[in-house]
Amino acid sequence: MPSGTMPTCTPVSTSAITHDDAVILIIEGTGSRINNFIDKLTKLEEGAERLSSNTENVCQYGCYHVGRRFIFVVTPRLSQGAAFKAIAKWLNSDVYCKSIVFTGVIYIHSITNNGRSPADVRSVKLLGHLCGNKAADRVRLVTTTCGQAGGLGVDNVKRIPEITDRRSLIEAGARPETFDNTSEGAWKIVEGLENTKKPLLLQEELGNRRMRLKDTTLGKHVWPDTLGSRIKRFLGT
Repeated sequence: MPSGTMPTCTPVSTSAITHDDAVILIIEGTGSRINNFIDKLTKLEEGAERLSSNTENVCQYGCYHVGRRFIFVVTPRLSQGAAFKAIAKWLNSDVYCKSIVFTGVIYIHSITNNGRSPADVRSVKLLGHLCGNKAADRVRLVTTTCGQAGGLGVDNVKRIPEITDRRSLIEAGARPETFDNTSEGAWKIVEGLENTKKPLLLQEELGNRRMRLKDTTLGKHVWPDTLGSRIKRFLGT
């Protein structure tokens, strides 16, 4: 796809998202460059703030491609303390009221750490608790190379899912992908999600079951129920 034909990406309010949109959650792993992936998908309208996961808020951008509107929802990194509260707040907004479900979740991580850094291992585990097994087939675990493969070699790049904690997600249906730093490669990953839509586990627990964030499957792993936390709840602190 030549750069001159790239669709223009514009900020979109949550209330403007509709059932016809292909809504895709984009989450940045440790050491990855989410801006590079987005830049290969679209070009931002003049004056728009560049997409970044270095924020405490969830933001969404829309663009038209092959007759469909895609909404890319960028979240804070899962390693950031405020990420889960921000995601939960976003899911409980117009997204819940309008019963919007996701076309997919793209988790981007860099080949340079092989997915083995403590932060990335934790992020992948929490991603599984965020999405759940039923929506795992909507997840794409994207490894960015950006010319950084170095001495890893092609065989090791292919084996990354086998040697990291991504295995359980993949067994549940998530698909590993490699981003080749091209516009065609970025859109191939997005278009590969096709038209299937499913709610995330966190979405179901917060919405349909009306659970508190800390009582959800994800919440229990972010804020474990320790003796100290029970004492704090008892004391009301």
